[in-house]
Order: sequence, then C-alpha cells, then structure tokens
Amino acid sequence: MNKFIFILVPVLIIIYHCGSNENIVNNNNNEPSDYVKIFTAESGVNKFEVYSKSSVNFIYGYNELGFKVFINNTEQNQGFVKWIPTMYHGIGGPSHSIPVPDKYNFDADKNLFTGYAVFIMYDTAAFWAADFNCNDQVYADSVNFVLHYSSKTKIIGWDNSNLQKTFMLTLIEPSAPRVGLNTLDMMLHSTIDMSTYTEINDAEMMIRPWMESMGHGSSNNVDPAWISPSQIQGNS
Repeated sequence: MNKFIFILVPVLIIIYHCGSNENIVNNNNNEPSDYVKIFTAESGVNKFEVYSKSSVNFIYGYNELGFKVFINNTEQNQGFVKWIPTMYHGIGGPSHSIPVPDKYNFDADKNLFTGYAVFIMYDTAAFWAADFNCNDQVYADSVNFVLHYSSKTKIIGWDNSNLQKTFMLTLIEPSAPRVGLNTLDMMLHSTIDMSTYTEINDAEMMIRPWMESMGHGSSNNVDPAWISPSQIQGNS
C-alpha cells in the first residue's frame, strides 16, 4: 500500500489554475443545509435543474450538487442522474473531464439527486459543456455552462510514474486552516486518462505539518482515515 505524506503549511499549494482571478466567489456563500438553484438545462419538454450547496455558481474546486428532473413537467423522484462535465481547451483542442460520482442517486430527505463535482482546473480561455441523463432514458447533451473562480479552493495533484496514474487530493473544509486544531475533510481520486476518475478509500496517509521558516512542525496530529464515500478526515 502506498503511503502519502502531506505537508500542511499556512497556505496550501493550489495547482491546475490558469487564467485570471475574475468572477471570484466564496465557497461558503450558503448555510450548510441550503441548496440553491444555479443552472437549468432543457431538452424539448424535459428539464434538468442543478442545485448547489457550495456556492451560487459552479466553482473551481469542490461542489456539493443536487439535481431535479422534470419529464413532461412531471418531477422525477426515483432512480439516478448521470452528469458528465467536460472542459474544452479551444475548438478542436484537448479536453478532459473531472471527478464526479458514477451516479447521483435520489435522496428523499433532500428531494434531490445528490452528489458532488470537483472542478480541477480554471482557465478563462477554455469552455465547459455537460451531458445530462436521467435513468438512462432522458438526455440533454452538450449543454454549455460557465465555471467561476474561487480563491479558497485547494487541490493538490501529482503523477505516480510507477502506477502510471495521476492523483488528486481536494480539501473540502476548512477553506482556511487556522492556528490550533483543525479537522480536515478531503477527497482523493486517481485517473489514468483525465477522463474517468476513481475514488480512493484505502490509501494510507500521514499528516506532517511543517513551518519551513522556523524549522519545526507540530504534534498531536491524527492521520487521515476514510470515513465515507469520497471523504477522508484527519486532525492537525
């Protein structure tokens, strides 16, 4: 089993960021229990509504999402939604997807098909489109949308040449670690082609905070451990 050692410093390294810092939004605009409608995709008499618990827009980084589906104006309340976003670097240029679950299953308590998306790159020269699917029966394809920048996003990516995989570690919260004890929630994914991503739940991790300028770290840290699908938690 691979061991990943993460060094936490006052500001974590942010990678996969291209372009300017325009359209800055806060990752935590809404209360934790709130979902707000941020986007609608229509195909004939069918409609997909996208809701977010993370912001009022699709944002660079972690997004907690929900979907409502209407077929002939009738809201659907069973089954699943599949949502596949793709980033295109210009017409005819390279493209890639992002970490999303295979399916967004219906949550009766929230009356939404729920899940997440991790937008791993922000580039003002690129554009985004997504395919929507409800129960493999109703579709809305290649629907364009806009991604907004978030200054609080923290994503670390690295290549493992032995495994021939790229790994993505996404910090969910806190968005700004503070002095003292922090409970860290994060997600870990791997990919071999930047098109499909696998959630990792068996990685052995170690937290080693280090203050480079003072030449020392901190004690009493709790190494991250997997607690639920896509979620890893530790203390530092």
